[in-house]
Amino acid sequence: MTSRVPVRIAAAGAVSGFGAGVEALWSGLLSGATRVGRTPSFLRGAAPVCRVPDAVIGERDADWTFTMLAAAARELRTCPSWARAAALPPGRLGVSVGTTQGPIDRWLDHQRRLAADPCFQPDRPALSGPVHRLARMLGAEGPVACPSMACASGSAAIGLGLEWIQADLCDAVVAGGVDALSEFVYTGFANLKALDPELPRPFDAARAGLCLGEGAGLVLLAAGADEREGPELRGRGLSADANHLTGPDPTGSGVARAMGQAFEEAGVTPAEIDFVSAHGTATVFNDLMESKAFTTVFGAEGARRVPVNSIKGALGHTMGAAGALEAVLCARVIQRGLVPPTAGFRELDPEMTLDVVSGEPRPGRYRRVVSTSSGFGGVNVALVLAS
Repeated sequence: MTSRVPVRIAAAGAVSGFGAGVEALWSGLLSGATRVGRTPSFLRGAAPVCRVPDAVIGERDADWTFTMLAAAARELRTCPSWARAAALPPGRLGVSVGTTQGPIDRWLDHQRRLAADPCFQPDRPALSGPVHRLARMLGAEGPVACPSMACASGSAAIGLGLEWIQADLCDAVVAGGVDALSEFVYTGFANLKALDPELPRPFDAARAGLCLGEGAGLVLLAAGADEREGPELRGRGLSADANHLTGPDPTGSGVARAMGQAFEEAGVTPAEIDFVSAHGTATVFNDLMESKAFTTVFGAEGARRVPVNSIKGALGHTMGAAGALEAVLCARVIQRGLVPPTAGFRELDPEMTLDVVSGEPRPGRYRRVVSTSSGFGGVNVALVLAS
């Protein structure tokens, strides 16, 4: 990066299994409840999932991915800080939203119709289609990107937005992630035997796999905002394991490298971190890998000191939306001085050295926090937020 312009999370919007809105997300997570439940018939499986309730969205677009994005964007535009972003020259407002699969159901329908009729000609739905629609909706004519880096896509998109502002490509960026439930992804995780037939239990000794979810999270990254508008996005780290197509490096070295890069860019030390929002998928391999990464970064005693949570016990794994929803959570943790409990967690895996927040929200002074995300192919992203 060419400079160190302070960039703050000045506004946010969210859609999750708890409903529409950041406040619904926050209060739902604080409750310790889970929204993972019955499997809809279109998924043709037994593992439960977390759906966004149709009733909280309002009018549904033909593209459910865009419907969720648009709902999150409408909330973001009601925040007081949006007025300054809206007043920018259109070319100084960017949009960076990540997704794992985009409008996959529409794309699959297109492919089926094309297979049945080679003369079928309508435009093929693009992965980035909903993101470009969002940019038009917002009147943003600056850079537009749709990073697709598996389940780290939302965090990667937010990190890219930070990079754009630091490089003076724009003054504000609407950044985040989105993904919808689909038979395609559900079947893939089922074939990998990665789904828990009951409920997800991040970091728990009895964890047996993840449960899928859906949602959208957006933040407004703004240069020149003051501390009253939101916490600063201080640093971003990115790494690749180069270990396996679907399996993480079991040592956690990739996550540790991403965290180290984010800390260096943010100008903080591991000892200054007050909270970790972990990827915490509840799979056997991911959670153990993350625990090792945290021990590498913080040391054994440090790993016991830093509170850790995962939102995936409450909302399932929302894939490309996960890191974005966690960024919204991290901003709230700093602002409200509370860490939500980890839904589904009961007993720590004895192979781990962690302080997992469970049972009740934990009050404290959280000034510097880090969020970690990992995805298939070995990609890892870490974001540092600070008051």
